[in-house]
Amino acid sequence: MEKQGNNEIAAFPELFDGLEQFIDEQVRGLRRTSALLAIVAAGCGGLLFFLLKHLA
Repeated sequence: MEKQGNNEIAAFPELFDGLEQFIDEQVRGLRRTSALLAIVAAGCGGLLFFLLKHLA
């Protein structure tokens, strides 16, 4: 079997038409999820700190 070269992707550009848009959408979703997780974690950390300070 012949070894395939890196330039064979260029032979089928229609397979990769929406790839950049897909990657951009995934990155936006990941950033949104990360920001939401950071906000929730900060809120929970502050609440835990508050409770531990007043219970001790």
